[in-house]
Amino acid sequence: MLNLLEPTPPHWVEHASADLPRLLSDHAHCELKAAQSALSLVGRYAGEAPELVEPLVALAKEETQHYQLVHQRIAARGERMALPASDKYVRSLQQAAREDHREAPALLDRLLVCAFIEARSCERFKLLSEHLPDPDLAEFYAALMVSEARHYRLFSGLAEARFGQAARTRMQRLAEREAAIAAHLPLGPTVHG
Repeated sequence: MLNLLEPTPPHWVEHASADLPRLLSDHAHCELKAAQSALSLVGRYAGEAPELVEPLVALAKEETQHYQLVHQRIAARGERMALPASDKYVRSLQQAAREDHREAPALLDRLLVCAFIEARSCERFKLLSEHLPDPDLAEFYAALMVSEARHYRLFSGLAEARFGQAARTRMQRLAEREAAIAAHLPLGPTVHG
């Protein structure tokens, strides 16, 4: 369903749960970046693709709400958010899409990169929901997993609605590249690595 060809090793959860403050802080920053990315797409493509405006503005609001929920959990634990770290996974995925960027419209690649980011988050939130020893936090990630799956479907659906078969073909090519990137992600307390 998520078009991920390389699964995250299940023992990633051990590394993530060993440093929950860092995981939660990284997660909070990921939510902010997701909101910013959605708004960036609207700002760049609203003129040529007005069908993006309503769903992506709604997505940005939801991602901002998720940020707030994660931030509340950080504060409830008596911790502070760390500074944002660079997300090597996202940068590598964007770079992989640019390898043959002349073969696909930039909007298509941006939508599909966002779809893969949401898919990988969904997969990792599922692992957290199933294996975190803290039942409250596990339940929190189970709820967010559902949202991430919906976000994946939103981005892949927008790509397919606009680009048809070209979106499906491009998705398969990028899925192979995403798998190669995911296979080398370090195991650590981050959403993407």
